[in-house]
Amino acid sequence: MIKTEREKVYLVKKGSKKFVLEIHRDSEGRLFVVPIYATYHSYETKSGDIKEWNYDTSKAEEIDYKDLPRDIRAALSRLQVI
Repeated sequence: MIKTEREKVYLVKKGSKKFVLEIHRDSEGRLFVVPIYATYHSYETKSGDIKEWNYDTSKAEEIDYKDLPRDIRAALSRLQVI
């Protein structure tokens, strides 16, 4: 497993699509792009309890896809996210 630190969180808009994008770097300076589409999830535990998970987007910077830096857009293109 590679240890990284989150540098930035974006709420990216492209057309009608929206997703969270985390930018991470490791100790060697390598850039990692983490797209997140599921910002809400609920599940049932073995005991029958319903648990909910919600990604906190309150600190995310809202940005249009075209305004992202070129290297980040290239990484997303290679991942075929958009």
